Amino acid sequence: MRVSFSETKNNDPEIKSGIKIPYAPGKRRISKLLWWLIMTVVFTPFIVLIWYVFVGWFFSSSPGVISMDSFAITAPEKVYVADIFVSKGSDVAQGDAAAKLVRQPSPELLNQIALMKAERDSIKSGLTSIPKNPQRSLSLIDQNIAFFKKEADMVRKLMEQGAATRAEVNTAESRLRSAMAERNAALFVRNDDTPERTMNLRIKYFDMSIKYLEELNESSFEMFFRKAGRIQSISAFPGQTLNPGDEILRVANPESAVIVAYVEPENFKEISLGRQVDVLLPGRSKAIKAVLEEMPTLSQNTPGGLNTRISTSPRSVKVYLTPKEPLLKEELVDGLPVKIKWGIRSFF
Repeated sequence: MRVSFSETKNNDPEIKSGIKIPYAPGKRRISKLLWWLIMTVVFTPFIVLIWYVFVGWFFSSSPGVISMDSFAITAPEKVYVADIFVSKGSDVAQGDAAAKLVRQPSPELLNQIALMKAERDSIKSGLTSIPKNPQRSLSLIDQNIAFFKKEADMVRKLMEQGAATRAEVNTAESRLRSAMAERNAALFVRNDDTPERTMNLRIKYFDMSIKYLEELNESSFEMFFRKAGRIQSISAFPGQTLNPGDEILRVANPESAVIVAYVEPENFKEISLGRQVDVLLPGRSKAIKAVLEEMPTLSQNTPGGLNTRISTSPRSVKVYLTPKEPLLKEELVDGLPVKIKWGIRSFF
């Protein structure tokens, strides 16, 4: 075999057969960049997966949420909503007005007014003679007593909820006493009472009661907050008709905010009274401190969406942690997911 070398071909590698090829080195660099880019895209998910497995294996953590006590303001009777004075997320103080409600005309109230008007008109038409059936008036008075007693109980409940005043309670109790006095007067008519005087007194009593019930029908009242807090949700809207017990709005107490941690069985040994842990909240680069002030007493399934590890047991121990640092206003969200860091996992 005969081998020969040519110095002209070895002097410049970018020239081939007398033609300059300037793109060859650049092409090799671009190919290398594309190669490393492809390798990065392919192996990045594996690197991230290995990192999370490594962190989860050597560092203990548990999911959790922010939890706050809350109470609902409900409709005390059948009403429709005239106005709502607050908005979702606003802070309210004790005694602030929550909503204005208007009583709906109930069939019982309308029936009572109709019976009293019929009885009053009957007495007016019989002023020239003693009523032939006095027991009918007594029966209606008994109905009035039962109705006014029910109304007085309702107003007392409204006052306990902050929707009625002491003056309104006194007025309702006064109506009840008047009805009972009228019944006693009907039972013990004095000998010197003339039929006309007795019947006029009854007409006056019925006029007074009818006026009271008609004013009560479709009257409005306001609901007030018994405690300070933050409006968590508003279920009703102006113009909506509500039945007794329907929720109008719900108020959360920011001062009661605690962190509820769901500790997996493998991290149960991390639980100890007085243990201080780091809690990482969404949007924060630095964790806050929280302390375990009471031992857990409840085990339950971890709420859906909080368990991020496939191999973790679905059961967990419910632990309450008290934050030692104030939470920001935007972080006071009931159910806000957080992460509790217990530190390096102990293998012994």
